[in-house]
Parts: sequence; C-alpha cells; structure tokens
Amino acid sequence: MSVNSVFSESEEVSNQSRQAKQKNKIIRALSKASDPLTIPELQKMVRISTPTTIKLTNELMDDDLVLEEGKKETENGRRPTLYTLNINKFYAIGVEILFKRISIAVVRLDQEVVLEKQDKNFRLENTPECLETVISFIQETLQETKIEKEHILGIGIGLTGRVNTLTGESYNFFNFHDEPLAQYLTKRLKKRIYIDNDTHVMGLAEQVLGQAKEARNALILNVSRGLGMTIIAHKRIVTGGMGFAGEFGHMQMGNSEKLCICGKRGCLGMEVSGYALEENFKSDISGGGISLASSNKELEDIRYDDIIEAANEGDGLSINLLQQMGEKLGMALGNIVNLLNPELIIIGGKFAQAGYMFTDSIKTGMNKTALTIPLRYLTIKTSQLGSETGYIGASAMVFKQHDLI
Repeated sequence: MSVNSVFSESEEVSNQSRQAKQKNKIIRALSKASDPLTIPELQKMVRISTPTTIKLTNELMDDDLVLEEGKKETENGRRPTLYTLNINKFYAIGVEILFKRISIAVVRLDQEVVLEKQDKNFRLENTPECLETVISFIQETLQETKIEKEHILGIGIGLTGRVNTLTGESYNFFNFHDEPLAQYLTKRLKKRIYIDNDTHVMGLAEQVLGQAKEARNALILNVSRGLGMTIIAHKRIVTGGMGFAGEFGHMQMGNSEKLCICGKRGCLGMEVSGYALEENFKSDISGGGISLASSNKELEDIRYDDIIEAANEGDGLSINLLQQMGEKLGMALGNIVNLLNPELIIIGGKFAQAGYMFTDSIKTGMNKTALTIPLRYLTIKTSQLGSETGYIGASAMVFKQHDLI
C-alpha cells in the first residue's frame, strides 16, 4: 500500500475508512516526533487502544511505511521496540514561479532535496502559452525523478501575485480558466496541487527550516523585485480571509507619486523594492553619478541584483541607495512593530544579500517610529536560506496540508 492510498482511503465512509484515519494518526505522530517511539508512547499520542495500535503499526510496517529502529534503553526489564517513519516513502514537489525564473525540486519529508532544477530564461506572462510552459516543466520533472509517483503526496506552488489560498485561485496570472488554477492543474498533472503566493511560501520555509523555527510572533519580509510580508502570530501564518494578508508593499506609508501596478499612488513598494532601486540608480547615473554596477553594462540592462552586488563590493553610490531604502523600510516597519509587537523580523528575498548594510539602515529607520520597549524586545535577522527558500516552502506546504509537519 502506498502513502497516497493511506491518505485517500480516509475520505471513504466505512470501517476501512476508520482504520485509514487511525493509520494517518500513527503516521502523523511518527512524522512529528523528534525521536523514534515505542508502542506505549505512540498509543498515548494517537489515543487508540494498545492492541489496535500494535495491529495498525504492524500493517504499516508490512506496507514499508513504518520501520523498526532498534530497542529503547531501559534500566531493567524487557527493552521495548522503537518505531519510526520510513521517510523514503514521503515526498513532495515544490515549485516557485517568479517573474524571471521558475524553480522546482523534489523534496523528502526531512527537507532533503533529491532533485532540483530551474529555468532562468523563463518569463512569467498571463497567457495560455506561459501556463503550458509551466505544466511541461513540472511534467518533465515528474518523468525525471526516480521517486515512485505513489510516494509523491502532491505539488506545492509558490506564485508571485495575489493568490486565494482557500480556493486555489490566482488573480494576477493564469486566471483565464473557468475554474481555480489549483483545480485546473490538479486535473492536468494528476497530482493534488496546493498554491499560495511566493511571500507566504518564503515565510513557511523560514518557519520549517529557517530562523523562525522557534519564533511565536515574527515578520518575514520578501524584499526582491516587489515587497511582501509573511506574518506569523502564535506560530501560525496569518493568511487572512482570502489569503491576501501581508501585502506590505501596498500600504500607504510612502511619499512616492509613482503609479503602482495596483492602480494607486503612494504605495511603499514604489519606494522600497528591486524595481525602485533600479529606478533610483538610473536617475542618479543620468544625473552624473558613477558606479561599479554601470561599468560593464548598458544602463537599461542593469538589474537590482547588480546594484546589490556592487554595494557588497564597496560601491559608494549603490551603498547609499540601499541605505536610503533601508531607512524608509525601517520607518514603515516601526509602525508594524507598534501594531503587532513581533519578537523577530527576518529580511528575506534578494535584498538579504546586502546583509548588515541594509539591516543596519532598517534599524536606524525603526528607531524613528517604533516604541522603545517593543524595539528592545525585537531581533532583526537576515535570511540564510538563499535560493532554496521558494521550493522548500512550496514543498512544505504539501506536508503541512497532510499534517506531517
């Protein structure tokens, strides 16, 4: 029996369904346990009778979903057998779809990446042709992986733009079908699809694998081409009524008169983002400024990550632009700190590569707007996950939906 059949059987109304649900409880308990468990320990967690726990555990061992893990050391008496989950039977596929890149990975339950690939030539467009490119990319990965398909629990997708996590709808991209995107892709790929926006996926990665593991209340910022935020409250990611919580870049905390893609003016994302950094850089260079970033490229070809790289190499103009942007971000964040009182803020996205020169300026800005006591309670860190954040978070979304993490 495969892991997919165990989970799918739980939807049937029968005695078999009741046993499948009990097996699910055992699988979930073993998945979340930090150490192998004995039958009494397992029985206490799942609240099933000892004879039934023994019977179902033996059946799961016959299906190769549960393994014996030696004996527990005791001072006297018979040493009980320890059981653990066979993590080689539990996988998910994580996909990250951004404006100029698509990444995918096959990830094991313990977050071990067994296959990874990306296409940097990808360009996100709201067209049927672009969606077919995405579907083909995922299908190719399913064909390439040596993991048996029945051991893949589903596919998680982190997509830039606004996404309704409850219905699986995407409002900015691939919104031309009569059914939600997640439902359409589930039919096409014949695997259950879970979808969220890229910022929430990044936040989940930090919570599962990164520096927000132990945090009860935290803010994870996605500062890349745009500006977004994941809010963690009492160890839960706040998605809001339709999954739109965390649209930090569209808060009216800026002074910019530039027209945002949302149709409004004054959005913070028009002052703090990769797009804004490019615009500011071009303006300064056109005004006579000199920078390392423009020495080998035409001005129109320079991207915000080129400017961040130049800042890390000591380029004065790039450093100045980053620090100005960091201070604006800090002033805006100070208001959020006063509102939510987080213990931790993680700076993620491409701007995390700027390190202390960006975070120090954020702290300067926060000192101007945040209350003193909440600020003392707060720690600011830079994400250490790097480019794997997207697909790790997307795969974690699948495991979380199955209550395995």
